[in-house]
Amino acid sequence: MRDMPWIDVEPLPHVNGDLESVLASVASLKRAWTVVVSSNSESFREARRRSLRRHAIETGIIERLYDVEWGVTEALVAEGITAEAVATSSNGAIGEDVLELIRSQYDALTFLAEVAREGRDISISLVKELHVALTRLQKTYTATGPGGLRFEATLHHGQWKQQPNHVTRPDGSVLQYTPPDQVQPQMETLIELYNQTAERDPVVRGAWFHHRFVRIHPFEDGNGRVARCLTLLTLLRGNLAPLVIDRRERDRYLRCLDSANEGDLRPLSRFFAELEIVALRSELERPVEELAGQTTGGALAVLDAHISRLRGLRDEAGAGERANKIEALASGVQARVSAWLEQIGQAIQSRYKELDPDAFYTCMSATPPDPKSYWWRRQVVRTARSVDFYANIGQGVWWTHLRLSVLGQKLRYLAFLQKVGHGETGVLTLTVYAEVLSEAGEEAREIAEEILVSSPTESVTWTFEDNPETHWNSVVELLDESMVAALDRFSASLS
Repeated sequence: MRDMPWIDVEPLPHVNGDLESVLASVASLKRAWTVVVSSNSESFREARRRSLRRHAIETGIIERLYDVEWGVTEALVAEGITAEAVATSSNGAIGEDVLELIRSQYDALTFLAEVAREGRDISISLVKELHVALTRLQKTYTATGPGGLRFEATLHHGQWKQQPNHVTRPDGSVLQYTPPDQVQPQMETLIELYNQTAERDPVVRGAWFHHRFVRIHPFEDGNGRVARCLTLLTLLRGNLAPLVIDRRERDRYLRCLDSANEGDLRPLSRFFAELEIVALRSELERPVEELAGQTTGGALAVLDAHISRLRGLRDEAGAGERANKIEALASGVQARVSAWLEQIGQAIQSRYKELDPDAFYTCMSATPPDPKSYWWRRQVVRTARSVDFYANIGQGVWWTHLRLSVLGQKLRYLAFLQKVGHGETGVLTLTVYAEVLSEAGEEAREIAEEILVSSPTESVTWTFEDNPETHWNSVVELLDESMVAALDRFSASLS
């Protein structure tokens, strides 16, 4: 790529129709979310706090400020950003300095949520306030002096940069950010143009503002953290959920930003739309109320309370209609998935037979209320957690299993269609999982090694308004790409 000089802020461009499908999915899921979620409920508020805690952790990991093991991350998200939460995890530990930094970032996000509730929009003063809040515990940043010498310089909180900055891209080309004397007028222009786009789709609007802010790079450090915060404000003001860019998506995020640098905003807009689907889906979780601590009335009183809660979920307005439609949708999608996997299984078997004449495949599936639909509970829960939602498996799961056997090794590939959230939310998600099976020990017991599990954007989501044809291209893309990855790992294990 060529070196890129800084450029003036440009208005939000027209984004062509290849985004319509994913943006329509966001709108459809938002409607389902609006029906099910009450912003006045404690369950919703806790789901929102979990989202902000995850963002607070991941935004620093994206910037390489610190590293946090995944098990610790999950504990902090579920239980709060405390030393006690860290202690409950057996997967690593973090220092108090990192914990305090994450807390400060979480505080900035809760401030942002309050800003959204108050109806404030983006302004120069708010941008500077956010920078102070996000970086208040960061005293220095790594600067580059003449001759390429790197050193630690004092970070000036809430102040525009005084020295020019740039980034060297992976291919060695240089991307120049806005020079210091142009930051104030460019930021004023950006906010003016932003205020003129209130009628545009909030996801596309947020992607455009995010990229243009990063392209200015107005601060000495912390620009990415501020940009991601401001994106959340745009989404919250558009009555959407706060998305999270986590460590698994970092490379794609940077590629999308670079595409925007080259003039194509579509990849970043699509990326944000997919993450918004994840965010809305996550807030459908509606955690079960804590009733176990109830002591008055004894065991039967606790049981009655749980039965009342379950009856309420079952009998809420529209629940029956949503349940019927989502079950018909799941059966229709599963039939297509099973046919696709059957076809690919035959093709894979024929190729492996050149290596092993005894190579074979099997393909089977199950649909609720078949008792087999309760199989694979561990794998089902694992994929749901990886994709950040609660798997409603009380009535079973629609699954399809492709099994390959080659040279004594076995590949298990599973495609799950899972209801999302407690009750009948009317939302369905496809996830995938794969593991290699090998025999070990005198009893030749099979040992399973996980080789693939869906990440947040490696999933497909429907609402009860959809039909089996909806998102089918995305399903084929997910199945094909995940099968490629699974076969690559499996074939490597054969050598």
